[in-house]
This record gives sequence, structure tokens and C-alpha cells, in this order.
Amino acid sequence: MPRWKALPESMDPRVRRLVVELRRLKDHSGLSMAALASRTGFSKSSWERYLNGRVSPPRHAVEAMADACGGDRIGLAALWEVATADTAPGPSQPAPAPAPQEPEQPEITEAVLGEPRAPEPPAPDGRTETGGPGTGRAPRRRRPVATVAGAAVVAAALAVAAAVAVAIAWPGSPSAEPEPRAAAATTKVPTSTYSVETFPCYFTLHDGLLYAGHSTTLTDEYHVGITVEAVAEVQCLVRRHGFDPQGIDGSFGPHTRAAVQRFQRSRGLTADGVVGPMTWRELRRPGD
Repeated sequence: MPRWKALPESMDPRVRRLVVELRRLKDHSGLSMAALASRTGFSKSSWERYLNGRVSPPRHAVEAMADACGGDRIGLAALWEVATADTAPGPSQPAPAPAPQEPEQPEITEAVLGEPRAPEPPAPDGRTETGGPGTGRAPRRRRPVATVAGAAVVAAALAVAAAVAVAIAWPGSPSAEPEPRAAAATTKVPTSTYSVETFPCYFTLHDGLLYAGHSTTLTDEYHVGITVEAVAEVQCLVRRHGFDPQGIDGSFGPHTRAAVQRFQRSRGLTADGVVGPMTWRELRRPGD
């Protein structure tokens, strides 16, 4: 389990709570930063900034993490809504210091806390709302303070988020079985996303199907030459059925191909050593 850096003291308590929940979800999932990046589409450096409180994560990153780690998407989205609610501070309460912004990776657009303000329309006489006496411009209009109804909505969202956070069942817990993500449509599988390493097998049953904790696909195709975490799912399952791939390393090599071929022959499938929809269907069967 990683040793997290202390979050900034000036961080908004609502944002702090969201970051703490995201850290806890990652710790319970057992995923590395590289594996989290591979499953969500956000870079490893982006997740390091999100989870260290340097940049507030966008909503779709929070939802992607919930899907990848087996967390509660609705509960985390509620926490995100609370953390990014634009409420004005009271007369005696200073506004919390926002998290500093940093340049992001080119492949992903990262949003800092809050939503960008649209340009203010010009006044009827052509002057903008900025400026003051002596500038020839109309003074800026004050933004209205949050209404009582708005405050009640935020308080209700806080209560819902707290209740959902307590009810979250983390992956690996003996009292709850993680719900796998919906089966993905067939996609182009990357040939390599990380260096070879050893993976554990965490077997669970959901809707009568067997999962090993590294992929929930029922359609993606894997064959010799591919090195991704989902290959560890193949290796765990084929070994569970009695055919040893001689290692759970996420690399589809000749030993894994031989184990897959033996498994395919045992199930009456074409022994081509390629894991596609028909082989996945048999691998996901719990067996006797």
C-alpha cells in the first residue's frame, strides 16, 4: 500500500474528502498507478497529481476510476458534485485557497476545481462591467450570494455522499464481492502498455461468471506478442482450469499459448492459441 503525501492544509475540506476517498479506493483495488492509467485512459502522471491534491480531477476521471477499481460510481460522483459546488463563503468565512493549477499532459484535458466563467456581456452602452470610477467603464456588478435553497441542496448532497461512502464495498473484502464492469465491445487491443511483472489472481464470481481481477472483457482478442494486464486475466483463468501457463506476468508468450491450446482442446474449441469470444466464454465458466 503506498504511503501518500500529506494533503495541503489550505485545501478545501470538500476537495480533501474527495481525494481521500479516491486514495482509499485505489488502495483497496490493489492497482498500481500504471495499471490505473491503463484502465482509465488518464496518464500515470495525471493520477499522481489528482491523488496528491495538486490538481482537482474532472468528473469523468472520477467515474472512470470507480469503474476501473470496482467502486461506487454514483457515490463518488456525488462527492465530486459537493467538492466542485460553487458556493459563496459567508461574511466571516474566508474563501478557501484553490488547488494550484499545473500544465497537463497533451493527451488529456484536466479541469481544476470549479467551472470556467463565461465572458461577461457588454453593457447596453458598449462598456464592459469591469472598471470603476475614472476609467470610463461601468462598475462590476456583484455576484449574488448563494440562496438558502442552494445551501439546502448542497447540505442534502453532503448527507447522501456520506451515506453512500459508508456503504461502499471495496474489492477484496471478505463480506462483499466486487461487481465487474460491463463487458466492453471488441476493440483494438494494444500490444504493450508496461514492463513485465508478476500479478496475483483474485477470483470472484458474478452472475455465474468467473473473474480474476485484471479484466472483465468477454470479447477482446489476445494472442502471442501482446503484453497488457488483461493477459494476466487469461493466465489466471487458464491456470484455474488446470493448464499451467508457467507464470502470471501479463505477457502472452509461447507457454501461455500452449496452455490456451490445451484448454481449447479440452473444451472442443479450435486450438489456435488465440483468446477470443468463444474461448472467453469457456474461461469464464466456474467449472465443477
